[in-house]
Amino acid sequence: MSNVNLSIAVDEKYIDQIQEVAQNLESSGMNVGQLLENLGIITGSCDSEKVDALAQVEGVSHVELSREYKLAPPESDVQ
Repeated sequence: MSNVNLSIAVDEKYIDQIQEVAQNLESSGMNVGQLLENLGIITGSCDSEKVDALAQVEGVSHVELSREYKLAPPESDVQ
């Protein structure tokens, strides 16, 4: 089991209820980090095995795992 960072897109019909959606996500195992209420996005983390369960929470439109990218330092040969 590994922890993953993710972003949750809230269905536009539930934007006014984003706090409730966030509480339901927490009940399903997500550690909510940020509510971007104007954008309808909830960010946070959870165990990788719980991602599918989060997608089933009422009001969730889409679940996207955060990606990490490391840029080579400016002095490296690869640019």
